[in-house]
Parts: sequence; structure tokens; C-alpha cells
Amino acid sequence: MIDAIHLEEPRSPEEEHRFPCPQCGADLRFDADSGQMMCDHCGYGEVIEGHGGQGRIEGIRELDFRAALDAQLPEAEMEELRFASCPNCGAHVEFDGAVHATECPFCATPVVADTGAHRQIKPKGLLPFGLEEREAHKRMNNWLGRLWFAPNGLQDYARKGRKMTGIYVPYWTFDADTKSGYRGERGTVYYVTKTVRRDGKNVQVREQKIRWRPKSGRVARFFDDVLVLASKSLPKKYTQALEPWDLAALEPYRPEYLAG
Repeated sequence: MIDAIHLEEPRSPEEEHRFPCPQCGADLRFDADSGQMMCDHCGYGEVIEGHGGQGRIEGIRELDFRAALDAQLPEAEMEELRFASCPNCGAHVEFDGAVHATECPFCATPVVADTGAHRQIKPKGLLPFGLEEREAHKRMNNWLGRLWFAPNGLQDYARKGRKMTGIYVPYWTFDADTKSGYRGERGTVYYVTKTVRRDGKNVQVREQKIRWRPKSGRVARFFDDVLVLASKSLPKKYTQALEPWDLAALEPYRPEYLAG
């Protein structure tokens, strides 16, 4: 999910995540309404361990920035993934298990996996989807109904009820304990009264002046969870329109949230 740092190390076997239903064997998927893993075939539901629990945010451990830059993070913090760049829009498309071809979730262009693998930092947390697909379809149709003009292709897509593909947008979060020195001048506004000649008469007017004094000092401030987009696949104007993100609803990363 995160493509900002790539580290070349000895490669480990790729891990495939599947979640078979214990009752019927079909695949479970994450259900945004219930926050559980659900089986569409038999209706079985399974709670995701720790979902919505107390202290879950405290369990999302942050990494040392310098250690990451120097490629000195513990092996447990890394993972190996297969992905390829979309030939149309340039997005990084991830492949699981034995899958070798898929569609780009951004532009629907066919993408074929390359033969290499990439090591990167494991995601630490995520905001689970808040809408089920049927509700997302409903809201999209309501939005289209309020538009005077909409692309024909988009309207056709909505009318046919085609499957929607959910996308998690990757971000880095940074903490910074800053101490800064400054030096400059500070201006204080004051007024003086002057007598001027206008139309043959003496008139008193107020004139603004600024008194400048040298100033210097130090400022200390802590910045917590500053978000930086970790993908170039989406224009910033789109991702910025989605903000602010509710970081209080973060869950520790688990592959179950990506199922389905």
C-alpha cells in the first residue's frame, strides 16, 4: 500500500491472504456496515480481532524516521509485495497470490504483473470503509441526479449498477518535535498629528507611522500525525477534497479489512 521507500534485501516467500468461511468454504469479505467479516453465500459473520476496541490507536506503533531512511528497520516491519505500474495512468497495482493480471482500480486499464517483488514498510493502520457498495451506488446516483450535465459514460455506468472498486489511499504520518530560532524586526504602528495646508486653510491630519525594533527568540512546537500523501496516482485536488480524515477511527492494519 505504501510506495515511498523501497529497500532491496533478501526476499522472503510471498504471503497470500485468504479468509474462507468456516461454515461453507466461500470467501469472507469485510462488511463496512457491521465492521465484521461476512459470507455472502451463507450469511456467516465473524468479528475482526480488536476492531473498535479500547486502546487500539495506542497499539499502532510509530517507526523511527532515521532508521527508515538508513534501511535499519527490523525485519518484522517489512513486507514483500508484487505490483506493476499501470501503462495508462502510472498507478501502482498490487497483485496477491497467483493473480497475474487485473484491471487498474483508477482507470480500468488491463495490467499484467511483472516478475519482480518489492520490499517496503508494512502499513501500520487504516481507516476501514464506512459505506457498503449498495449505499455508495445510492449516493452516487443521488449526486448524479442533482447535476445538470454529467458525462454519458458515468451515467451509463451508474444505471447499469456495475461493480464499484474501493481504494485505500496511502499516507505517511509524521511527528516532529521542532525548535526554531528567529531573528528580525517587529513593527509597532503609531500615529502623529500634523498640520497641513489645504484649500488655503490649515488642517490637522493623523499620519500613520511604524516604529521598527529588532526582535529575536526561539519557538518550540510539537506536530503530531502530519499527513503526507504517499501516492502519485491521484491528483492532490481529489485527495484534499476527502480531508480531514478521522484519525480517531484508525484501526491497526489487518489484511481482513482489504478482503472483498
